[in-house]
Amino acid sequence: MISDFLYYFLRTQYQKLRGVSAGDGGRGGLNLKMIRSYRIPVPPLEVQREIVKVLDAFTELEAELEAELEARRRQYQYYRDALLTFDEHMSGASKQASKQASKQASIRWTTLGEVATFRRGTAITGKQTTQGNVPVVANGPAPVYFHGDSNRQGETVVVARSGANAGFVSYWNQPIFLTDAFSVHPDDAVLLPRFIFHFLQKRQQAVYSIKKGSGVPHVQVKELQSFKVPIPPLDEQARIVAILDKFDALINDLGSGLPAEIKARGQQYEHYRDRLLTFREAA
Repeated sequence: MISDFLYYFLRTQYQKLRGVSAGDGGRGGLNLKMIRSYRIPVPPLEVQREIVKVLDAFTELEAELEAELEARRRQYQYYRDALLTFDEHMSGASKQASKQASKQASIRWTTLGEVATFRRGTAITGKQTTQGNVPVVANGPAPVYFHGDSNRQGETVVVARSGANAGFVSYWNQPIFLTDAFSVHPDDAVLLPRFIFHFLQKRQQAVYSIKKGSGVPHVQVKELQSFKVPIPPLDEQARIVAILDKFDALINDLGSGLPAEIKARGQQYEHYRDRLLTFREAA
């Protein structure tokens, strides 16, 4: 038997092996006797080789896609840092950053409180929720659950207010129900919501640093209001957003980006693996 064939087959037997383990008097865990007595198929060697060849190809493709995704993440971070750097003391290492330096005359700095308003979320209990598909956004990157009503619509920049993720910056462009967080509403005459989201995301660690409290950390509105932000011309903001959104979709979009491709290839691999490694026992 080819060892790689055995490896692929046993990976399909995880749940069955767990069942064997659980049925051993409730002790859990596999022992050598159980493994030795476990029945496995033994197709001809040439069949084993072909199965291994096909599954190896899927495995290599998935590894290549994962490497591509990591490369694109690094590329996105590079361009995000270059495009959103407006400091006069930028390093000359980046050509893109140098181009940004030439535009300093048209960029002013101000506090976020001067160009944006802040609205605190609304407390909601389980009894108050109704059935629906509106995300309830609180103090983390994902919805807590779903509700039948919303208290924010359109583009919304959110900063988590308390807990382990206090300060986490997220962006929503759909109706949401905001609870334990603040929403940031920039003056659309000077600042695009998507631009300020990208900028705050770049400065995520700085936003985290303003939280206070040793037990349950909190971010206060007044701390966010004093946060320094650049105000490039609106057309420059739109240009930066368009570039960064393309990278963001490529590395994060579960519908069309690399994650979607990786998921599809994983499902394809599992489909062929299960078909290739399912054998009818001879009489």
